[in-house]
Amino acid sequence: MKGILFTAPMFHAAVDGRKTQTRRVIKPQPDFFTHDTDKYPLKNGKGAHGIYILPRYKVGETVYIKEPYWVDSMESKRCIDYKYDDRNETLSKLTKWKYPRTMPAKCARYFIEITNVRCERLQDISDKDCRAEGIICDGRGESFRFYFQGSKYNYPTPQEAYAALIDSINGKGTWESNKWVWVYDFKLCKQ
Repeated sequence: MKGILFTAPMFHAAVDGRKTQTRRVIKPQPDFFTHDTDKYPLKNGKGAHGIYILPRYKVGETVYIKEPYWVDSMESKRCIDYKYDDRNETLSKLTKWKYPRTMPAKCARYFIEITNVRCERLQDISDKDCRAEGIICDGRGESFRFYFQGSKYNYPTPQEAYAALIDSINGKGTWESNKWVWVYDFKLCKQ
């Protein structure tokens, strides 16, 4: 089973149901795309033969969400604690958490099902998709502000808030580079 990583604020947004979409930069970046078959939806245009680029996750696939965790064996019973639990605030300061990238599926507690996959340029994100990415709208009437959980700032448009979010995750300049990305829609599910 494949896993997926989110930052702590985006982990909480996904678990709370406020995040139902994620964008992942396509690597390597293609020269151009053609939608020539259903089996291989995107083709890198390097030379006459081309290189097919497939998404990491497929529609209908269940993926576990990775997070910092700690396993304690007491009397042959396995006890797992998770850093992102509210009850673990004290434990968080005392424990050396295992790195989330190394989390095996058997330790996971949250799972998502991929419901749609497509590709687009990063800056082609719509207002609706910004909200699905976890951008929060706050305000009434004509005075709207947009932000993401964990942000200290408000932004005048959903795209500006998402640009700040993606730069905070992937590094400054990610939004400006306008790379091709896989767009994964998902829903939280039980395993």
